Amino acid sequence: MNIFERYILVQQIKPFIFFSFVLVGIIWLIQALPRLDDVISNGQSGLIFLDIAILILPQVMLLVLPIAAFSSTLYAIHKLITESELIIFMNAGLSNIKLIRPVIFFGGLVFILLFFLSIYLVPITQHKLRTKIFEIRQEFSNKLIKDQQFFHPVKGVTIYIREASDLGEIRGIFITDARREDQTLTYSAKEAIMNRNQDGLMLVMQNGLLQVTDSSQSALTTLKFNRMGFELDNFIPSGPRKNIAPVETLPLKVLRNASNYGANGSYHQNEYISEAHVKLAAPLGALALTILALSIFLISGFNRRGYFSTIFTAIMIAILVQSLTSAFRTTVANDVSLYWILYTPSIICIFVSVFMIVFSMKIKSNPLWDKEMSYVEDQ
Repeated sequence: MNIFERYILVQQIKPFIFFSFVLVGIIWLIQALPRLDDVISNGQSGLIFLDIAILILPQVMLLVLPIAAFSSTLYAIHKLITESELIIFMNAGLSNIKLIRPVIFFGGLVFILLFFLSIYLVPITQHKLRTKIFEIRQEFSNKLIKDQQFFHPVKGVTIYIREASDLGEIRGIFITDARREDQTLTYSAKEAIMNRNQDGLMLVMQNGLLQVTDSSQSALTTLKFNRMGFELDNFIPSGPRKNIAPVETLPLKVLRNASNYGANGSYHQNEYISEAHVKLAAPLGALALTILALSIFLISGFNRRGYFSTIFTAIMIAILVQSLTSAFRTTVANDVSLYWILYTPSIICIFVSVFMIVFSMKIKSNPLWDKEMSYVEDQ
């Protein structure tokens, strides 16, 4: 690369880093903050939440980086046009092919990054995330049986234990369940025992009292019981299923040995295959959007007076490509023989963009470009 090409590449990388941090940060917080309540309510430390938040990050990056790559390319070319830098470069001998090369190179870098994320890092971190949540679940009973402490497993539920033994035997327990706005359930029992069976974690209360307060009817109902079971699994994230989830699988491994997945587990084989193709199609989308941003500007002749319509057109096409890819996920999940349609929007976008680039290069004298040159010279 010569100095002009390196400059254009840097102009893409800088906004790419900025857009990536902003977009990833926003989506990351949206997905990570709900986990904060789970961690705090289960008595975990802030380090556990940080660990979970980091494990969420690769999946967020996989979703956001194609948008960041597209936005940074649009911004970089727009900046070069509005500040007349591109005009100066063209007058200094920068050809269209030298403009194209750094953009394609940048798109290739993003493609490689997303390919690594989708086929390796995301499956591994998603598996570790579910394992971490399951570990929190396993520690739930240990956190619960601490005596003389108020415990809030979820919003609206309070548990208090007067005395508890290491064997899970409890003397004196109080539970308030106010998750429903119109009804509050209050349990109190002299004795209880906590055990885990194949159905999950159960709290069995003995010699107790249940009070139901119905605010809509201003009614209070009292019920005495000798023995009552209370499912604690309703308050905690579900644990691992019999086999790993599709999002946790390595896509290339699934496609090589599809018969090994979904035979006896909780997921169907089609779910694994469709998820594998979704992962493989994701990097292609980033490359397609990057080339699209360049081709739209090339075919428009870098007309500075109409760049708003150029940007708007590019954004609309990008939204269409991403929307079609997302819509096709459901179709492929139902019929994996149609897996190829997941790649179709990106491939068509690449072919059309390349055609526009080649077409623009074959035009010896672009009228729009001549108008722009005249416009700049008049200023």
